[in-house]
Amino acid sequence: MNLRKIKYITLIIIIFLTSKLFSQSQLVNCIPDTGSQSFDYPFQLNGTGTEWTISPYFEIYFWGGGVFADSVRAINDSVILAHIYIMPNADTGYKTVILGDAFLNYDSIPQGFKVFIWFPAIPNLLYPPNNSQNINQNPIMIWDSNKTVDSFKIQIAYDSIFAQTVFDTVVAQPPVQIRLGILELGQKYYWRVRGYNIKGTGPWSEIWNFRVKTTGINLISQNIPEKYELLQNYPNPFNPSTIISYKIKEGGNVKIVLYDMLGKEILTLVNQYHQPGYYQLKFSTASYNLSSGVYFYNLKVNNYSETKRLVILK
Repeated sequence: MNLRKIKYITLIIIIFLTSKLFSQSQLVNCIPDTGSQSFDYPFQLNGTGTEWTISPYFEIYFWGGGVFADSVRAINDSVILAHIYIMPNADTGYKTVILGDAFLNYDSIPQGFKVFIWFPAIPNLLYPPNNSQNINQNPIMIWDSNKTVDSFKIQIAYDSIFAQTVFDTVVAQPPVQIRLGILELGQKYYWRVRGYNIKGTGPWSEIWNFRVKTTGINLISQNIPEKYELLQNYPNPFNPSTIISYKIKEGGNVKIVLYDMLGKEILTLVNQYHQPGYYQLKFSTASYNLSSGVYFYNLKVNNYSETKRLVILK
């Protein structure tokens, strides 16, 4: 056996014996043993019968998530210091505290730390993105959820000070879809969210804004029409926008397509499921490079099809 192999085996034996010695350590308690969401604390682990100074580094974990530790260091064989951070959305209740060392030894204090609820954290808005354009009239509003929040208030307004709100309601959890008929085509809106729980009311989120697309569908009436019908657009001729009205007798996927004089498909104006009712489609050429001339628009739903003519004048 050569010298290199002897040194290698000796090193393995030393590591093995050291880890065995260290693995006999016992955690006694932690200080503090409670904390609240959104706060951070200096943290101390106390142990007995340990050889903590042998390990070059340590890590502290809290089983259940939402609590994190850094700056973990052994002061001596009885004390380890760290700093812990409790996230605003950390699950409340007891958590097992786990200490790991460089030799993959682990020790724990079952249910050693308890997290208490605090006022709701500031929600993070996700969708529609801030300063976004061409948003649907019935957007799905999304922000980060929080199990320790009982409900959320969402507001949508014409102005950034929310003097003119168009949507103001309380919901359990996100997402929330805005129904058709609330948001206007081409209009810019501002929105914000805040949470409520047993501690009280949380702060408002940042204020984000979005603009609804200029072309869209309005549900005029949910009364069931006697027949399918595609109506003549008005005004006609037009520049830059016109209204296309249509009636849907039975629910189904509605498709409205714009064609040129040669029958070439130019744009798909509508392609989505509709419930029975009376609808209006606002079509604007502002977002499209369409030249003046005669065009045709065709409605297809279930087994029904109808075509009308429109004229663009620039």
